[in-house]
Amino acid sequence: MRAERRADLGYLAGLTLGILCIVILGPLERRIELAGINDFSGFWSGARAIVLGIDPYETTGWRALVDALGVHDSGALVNDYFPWVSLALLPFGLFPVEVAGWIWMFLTVAAGALGLRALLRAYLPGRAVEHGVFGLALLVTQPGFHALVLGQWTFLLLGAVSAGVVALRAGRPVRAGLLSLAFLLKPQLFVFTALRFFMHRGVALVAIAAGTAVVVFSTALFPHWIGAWLSDVGPVRIVRSASLPVALSDLFGPAGAVAGYGLILLGCFVATRFGLRGDASLAVWLALSSAGAIYTWSYDDLLLLVPIVIAASVLLERRGPARARSFALGAVGVLFVVSPLFYALAVVRHRESFTAVVPVLLFVAIVVRLWPYRRPA
Repeated sequence: MRAERRADLGYLAGLTLGILCIVILGPLERRIELAGINDFSGFWSGARAIVLGIDPYETTGWRALVDALGVHDSGALVNDYFPWVSLALLPFGLFPVEVAGWIWMFLTVAAGALGLRALLRAYLPGRAVEHGVFGLALLVTQPGFHALVLGQWTFLLLGAVSAGVVALRAGRPVRAGLLSLAFLLKPQLFVFTALRFFMHRGVALVAIAAGTAVVVFSTALFPHWIGAWLSDVGPVRIVRSASLPVALSDLFGPAGAVAGYGLILLGCFVATRFGLRGDASLAVWLALSSAGAIYTWSYDDLLLLVPIVIAASVLLERRGPARARSFALGAVGVLFVVSPLFYALAVVRHRESFTAVVPVLLFVAIVVRLWPYRRPA
């Protein structure tokens, strides 16, 4: 009990220090400056359109609304996001973007902090140093403060995935299945996570049934969204992200893109060597979801905290506290040190594709450290 209390205090100390860094070092000020034009304003506008009775997937009305609101403009002819995303954000569309942005920031950061705390308590109980470092990493790493400034989904997704993993560990498939609905918000980030989650039959039944209902209901309201999105959004998004195929395409042209997809398939083969059961498998498949996403940005790398925690737990059980701590601190150190370097390069290049190195590096690190504990199916 005393160790648990110390761990909770360590997490609170790390989180508090992270908040102070955000306030003192400028990210919060930057968030305030960009409140009306950051990424959150972009997907808030979809909800706002529905509140105002405007179809987000009708070109004329959508472009007129974006111009009138003066919010983040991706240049797409229709709403960038799937209709269920705008429907989920409908309550935020009732407020002005600045007010909605503050509410969003507090709620999503709280969700991420609570989910990560639950994950740490389940997988690394009583480890005060590790809890403190992960609490700090939530906001102070480059993915953390970048997600905060832009008002991105990352904290909410981190909280949902963490809570889903804890639910799986506790044998609560219904809860894990319902939490898997968060995958629909950015499905490209969770392809392999979903595969691993859905190996549990109860999780798959709940998640697929609930997810199908959400998609069918949203499509019934906006039946033409698929054609509009595929023609005006999807092709533009995929070719300009920080994914492995885009990074290699920048280096080697079309052959590089093909090689990137080939490496993702290779990652799938490597992950299959860990099977579909056990914590080592879970860590590898979740890490592959980030490394193998075909559309991703550096702020999405915060999701890698989840497989890092799980991998450290495996090492704690198999190799002892020292090995677990060295891995955890080294892996999180990549987000503290390496991520900012690649983001600085992105600023110079005005293109973020090379940040794809970070999730790939962490995927490889997790595979190498857990390789002795694989359980092929």
